[in-house]
Amino acid sequence: MTHTPIKDAPTIKDAADRLQRTLKNLEASLQPMLAHISKLEQQQKDAANSDQDRSRLANDLDELQAKHDSLLAREQEFSKLAGETTRELDAVISQVLQTLGDDDGEG
Repeated sequence: MTHTPIKDAPTIKDAADRLQRTLKNLEASLQPMLAHISKLEQQQKDAANSDQDRSRLANDLDELQAKHDSLLAREQEFSKLAGETTRELDAVISQVLQTLGDDDGEG
């Protein structure tokens, strides 16, 4: 008995063509989703970079604050020493003036 193909039965070529069309449709459907995923990944990278920048800037700010505090302490110490020096100079000037005044009276 000979087996004859049915005229309306799909052939392997028809099935392969349908599969190709289906794959192309699937790819076209997935393209917007892949673009969205790519955009989200870039946003995640940007956020990570921002976090690193924020951390670096916070460290820089801490260092600058420490330098500022150190300079402020030095300025206060300098002001204290300048005040002491001014008082000592005033005392010396007063003694010199007193001594000169005593010398004028004796001569």
